[in-house]
Amino acid sequence: MTEKQKETVNEEVVDEAVELNKQPENSKEASEENQVDEVTQLKADLAEKEDQYLRLQAELANIRKRNQKEKEDAAKYRSQSLATELLPVIDNLERALAIEVTDEEGQNLKKGLEMVMDSFKTALEHEGIEVIDPLNQPFDPNYHQAIQTAPLEEGQEANTVVNVFQKGYSLKERILRPAMVIVAQ
Repeated sequence: MTEKQKETVNEEVVDEAVELNKQPENSKEASEENQVDEVTQLKADLAEKEDQYLRLQAELANIRKRNQKEKEDAAKYRSQSLATELLPVIDNLERALAIEVTDEEGQNLKKGLEMVMDSFKTALEHEGIEVIDPLNQPFDPNYHQAIQTAPLEEGQEANTVVNVFQKGYSLKERILRPAMVIVAQ
């Protein structure tokens, strides 16, 4: 080997050594960069999971509140279906009580019906059921159902209930049945 060849080989060996020395540094730097990227990704994943956790907690709290409100409403309006079924019975009792009787048997029967009606009224009041009887009140479509109109007479105002065909009923603030009325126009 000539001197020139030896120098070339030595230079190649030195270059390879330098390259080999550089690779671990590059590997270390690459490894550190990978670790930093991995830590950043893990932090992002953690933040996402924490956000999901907080959202689920809020959703569970809303579900609990909704269920509690539904339970309260169910308890508050538990007698709604029974009351709705009994309203025609009350209407029929009122019609029976409106009949004029002349003999003693009829009087006794009417007195018994009055006692039954009083018991019904007491039970309805106990459950929070109120009568909507809007005679001479302004017409309110939330509580009244107009079945007919009548011409205005002296002293009446427009849109005033002049006759109640059928009483309405409400349970607390919920309407069970609107009052069927005749309205002055």
